[in-house]
Amino acid sequence: MKTEVIDSLSMLSHFLTMMSLQEIEDAISKLPPKARRQLVQDIPALCPDAFPPDGWDAILSDSSPRPALSSLLDKLDAQYQQKPGNFLTLNDKSLRNKK
Repeated sequence: MKTEVIDSLSMLSHFLTMMSLQEIEDAISKLPPKARRQLVQDIPALCPDAFPPDGWDAILSDSSPRPALSSLLDKLDAQYQQKPGNFLTLNDKSLRNKK
């Protein structure tokens, strides 16, 4: 019985968090575009533990080996070399038509 109570509390806590996250997502989606852009710029300061201090520069200059990513990129490159028509082309024109 005690285990069931703990499990129920854990599950309730999880769903309350999920509801809170959904409320946050809903609130963000209702912001005007300018406010959303400002929020995107402010998020690293609001969550400093989730973002390296140097931002993308730190991530991009990190020379740590990533064999799984390298393997995936090698496979994609080989597929592209064989059939480039199977891949979408992104450019300014194709992105302007997206809403």
